[in-house]
Amino acid sequence: MKSYKPFAITVIGNSHIKQGIGCQDASYKNENDKVSIAVVADGHGDSNCFRSDKGSKLAVACAAKGLEEFAVIHDQKFGKGHFKKKNIQGKNDFDKSIHDLVKFIIASWQVKVEEDYTANPFSQQELELADEKHRKKYEAGNDLNKAYGTTLIATAITDNYWFGIHIGDGRFTALYPDGSFDQPVPWDDKCYLNVTTSICDDDALEQARTYFSFNEVSPPPVAVFICTDGIDDNYPVDENEKHLFKLYRTIALTFANDDFDSTYNQMIELVNAFATKGKGDDTSIAGFVDMEKIKKVEPIWQKQIAEEEKIIVKKNDGEEQAQNNNQESEKEELKISASKKILEAIKAYEKKNFNKGNILNYGGFTSGKKKN
Repeated sequence: MKSYKPFAITVIGNSHIKQGIGCQDASYKNENDKVSIAVVADGHGDSNCFRSDKGSKLAVACAAKGLEEFAVIHDQKFGKGHFKKKNIQGKNDFDKSIHDLVKFIIASWQVKVEEDYTANPFSQQELELADEKHRKKYEAGNDLNKAYGTTLIATAITDNYWFGIHIGDGRFTALYPDGSFDQPVPWDDKCYLNVTTSICDDDALEQARTYFSFNEVSPPPVAVFICTDGIDDNYPVDENEKHLFKLYRTIALTFANDDFDSTYNQMIELVNAFATKGKGDDTSIAGFVDMEKIKKVEPIWQKQIAEEEKIIVKKNDGEEQAQNNNQESEKEELKISASKKILEAIKAYEKKNFNKGNILNYGGFTSGKKKN
């Protein structure tokens, strides 16, 4: 889809490099005349999931194929007037189609896992990584897909609709033309700290969360960001969404002021910083952005930043006071221009908002994910 440019970046985490573990994240992006898509997956760090690096790559490939074929099929249906914004039956049909798409992705992944295992049975060295319970199952040929366990987030946008699919943890954030943001796919409360649901779960289809919207009913987002926990786990759990929005707003403002390629290169620097100086986990970010519409939202976001600066407070002798000193210079720290690096702006924001200092300079939270 020409109006939305996709991006996808994956960097192996410093903790995995030190442990001699391969990258368990994977990501993908694509665009054509009909659709722009983005996908990320995070293989589980649990030792019982010793092929999760392959599992994440297979999940991304299956999701990409499913989304691309889905767009082709439903583009034809829109052309025939099958779906209309006030057609309730059409809405229900679309909801069923999304459900069938999720089923296709999970089933395709399971087939690919079986093919990989058949071609490359588990070695004794791999089996020794698993605990006794899982090792016995694997040796008996049971639950083989658990060794490939991974999360999955996928999103797509067309001229007529957009949607998202989410299995496990990671975050899905959308930025809208009115300057607002949300996480449109419902959160899974079973995902907390180092526990996550998975595409390898027996009830993966039931646990999958989805979202879709017709563009004529609600204005589509100007940008969508999906990430693995290598990014969102660096922020406090209870304020995760707030900090992610400000991170993505910073990136979006850079897109608005700079060209796509320059901003993309800065994002690579940022992802590298999260993977090496932040939590140190494998880190992925993907999504898509409307380069024209995002420029129209810039004044709204800049106004938000100005308002936020007015209410910044700090503790002084046990009392909160408005922070007026160096107000203009602080505004400049968060205001993005073509000459301002994303990484510099994020460091400035985090230095000011976290007692531990710049979040990119400390270890973050517990690394490694276990399947629920």
